Amino acid sequence: MEATVLDFNHPLIQSVLLPLALALALTPSLLWVLGARWGNRLAAASIGLALLVALMLTFGVPAWPARSGMQKLPLIFVLLLTGGMVVDIIKPGRIAVTLTTIAAIVVIALWLGWPQLTSGDTGMLLLLTSASLLALISLYGLAAAQPDGANRSAMIVLAALGLAGASFNASSLALFEVALALAAAVGGFALWNWPKPRLPFVATGISVGGLGCFAVALLLLLLTQIRPWMLLPLPLIFAADAVARRLPVPARFRRTTIEPLYIAAIGLIPAVMVVLLAQIPTSSDDLYYR
Repeated sequence: MEATVLDFNHPLIQSVLLPLALALALTPSLLWVLGARWGNRLAAASIGLALLVALMLTFGVPAWPARSGMQKLPLIFVLLLTGGMVVDIIKPGRIAVTLTTIAAIVVIALWLGWPQLTSGDTGMLLLLTSASLLALISLYGLAAAQPDGANRSAMIVLAALGLAGASFNASSLALFEVALALAAAVGGFALWNWPKPRLPFVATGISVGGLGCFAVALLLLLLTQIRPWMLLPLPLIFAADAVARRLPVPARFRRTTIEPLYIAAIGLIPAVMVVLLAQIPTSSDDLYYR
């Protein structure tokens, strides 16, 4: 009987098990290294670190200067991780955070969509503007959720899984793996906060997770033949927390334990809709060759 050899180059190992295990390990490690005060503030950095390691092992070190969308994506995650950590360290006011978020959305949209904008695509500006506004609305719903517990994490995991399914149906293995890795990394952090809250999910998590989903969704629109309206159910996932907070919870359970389950049940509907609406295009986007 031949022994089964575990293939560490398998996409599911690199995109699911690796970022999940790294997030599970890095979260308490950051808390131990940075101490209670800074560790609590920056523990969600484990999401970005786990994701970046998984992406480098899968796609290699991104080229510089980055030219293709897939070369730009890891660099975007580096900037999102750094920016989120800075916000969590200095804790600016709400207006400053809002302006910074808008600026980040605009920079991501312009950097990823610049080749199409400069090529004279008249509909590209409308697409980027619409996608940016929907991203801002989604981030508002994400930020409105409680920072303690797994509510924010649950919404991001569902959105990332929806993007993974849509990427698969759009014949993009690369974006499929990125979205899965993002869901796994956020899920690894979420497991430390469920069923009992332990660490806050603040600016670093929102930046890497929420804005990361926006970057993946935008690349999906730019590099595949998926139609933009197929992703319209995606922002509804970020309204799941507002609905979950109004649902009753049995007296013997904590709200922080039950609400993520409500969010998972509610958010699963638009996530599945996105996957089902994403029709397979006539040709692959050839992301590995761009």
